Amino acid sequence: MFRSKSFNINRPSISGHLIRSKSFSEIFPISFNIRHSIVIKEANPSEVCSNMKEIIRNTMNNDWIDFNSAPCLNDEQRRWKARYDDALEIFNEVCSNSEIHILLSRPDKKTFFYIAYYMGHPIGVLQLSMYYKLPKVAFLATHCGIQGCGKLLIEYAVNKSQQLGHNGKLYLKSLDNAQHVYKSMGFINAGEYLELNPAERTDKWIWNSVKNCYKFKFF
Repeated sequence: MFRSKSFNINRPSISGHLIRSKSFSEIFPISFNIRHSIVIKEANPSEVCSNMKEIIRNTMNNDWIDFNSAPCLNDEQRRWKARYDDALEIFNEVCSNSEIHILLSRPDKKTFFYIAYYMGHPIGVLQLSMYYKLPKVAFLATHCGIQGCGKLLIEYAVNKSQQLGHNGKLYLKSLDNAQHVYKSMGFINAGEYLELNPAERTDKWIWNSVKNCYKFKFF
């Protein structure tokens, strides 16, 4: 799984694609309500394919790694490029998966896709698979310049698990450099995987009995 960490975003009036030179503190204020600024939608394979291509071609364009021509990269630039490369790889993988689902031309009732949008532009994706003992987060990626979006996607996956009778439980296989993020959400080690049972992590998750959903406490 890929997690990205860089800066918070805000300011709903900016138009056009997310451009690195226009995406730091002078444009996006510190105050940022992720629930109000980012929209998550469940998507069909055609929508996923279209949105992943937009991310790959536009939202994550080369402006985000414009230091490639530098003779050598410093540590921060190397970390940034690694986040960019990891995210781009997963966006391409999910795009390929969605194209396979389109070619099958029949509904797959055990695979679900969620797309995150900021100002109408896709900035993240989560693929949830129901072919295992628990719902599995098969793929998760967010734009390299967005912080917090992945946690909101996980929250949606938890509630899909709840709706499907799995009590909000999830599991996933994480990249080493992302494990600390998942553990901060209550995931625990389970062999080579990480598992989450939100009912057992009341320090991290709140059950809303009125709306019948879980909410992650820390955004």
